[in-house]
Amino acid sequence: LVLTACTSQNSTELPEAEFFVNTGQQFGLRVGETAGVVTSQAIDLVRFNGVAQDSRCPTDVECITAGSATVLLSVQTALNVHDITLEVPPEGTVALEVDELTVTAVGVRPNALSGVSIPPLDYVVGLTVTESGSLPVPN
Repeated sequence: LVLTACTSQNSTELPEAEFFVNTGQQFGLRVGETAGVVTSQAIDLVRFNGVAQDSRCPTDVECITAGSATVLLSVQTALNVHDITLEVPPEGTVALEVDELTVTAVGVRPNALSGVSIPPLDYVVGLTVTESGSLPVPN
C-alpha cells in the first residue's frame, strides 16, 4: 500500500472559520468548510476543497486493491497558505507536515457503494491537526 501526500504554497488567504477545534481533536469537514485550529501560538485554518478522485473499493464488493480517495485541502498557518493533496486509503490514515502542523486525514465519508455515484458536495473528510513542535525559519 502506497500512501502519498504533497504540498504547494499559495498566496490567497482562506475564508474565516465556520467553527474552531483544539489541536489533537478529531473533526469532520464538508466540502467548502473551513475550520480554525487553535494552537499554542495562533489560530490556523484548514479548508476542505474537495475530492479530486475516488477509487475506493465499494464496501459491498470484494476488490483486489482497496483504492483511495484523493483529498484536496488548504492549510493557512502563520507562515503561509499551502494547498495539499492527501491519498486517503479506505480504512487508514495519512499525515503531512505543513509548517509547524501535522495534518492527518483519518477517513473519507460516505463510503463507496457499487453503482452509486457520490455527489461532490456530499464528501466529508475526518481530520486531526497537531503541532509538530518545530517551527521552520522563513526564507
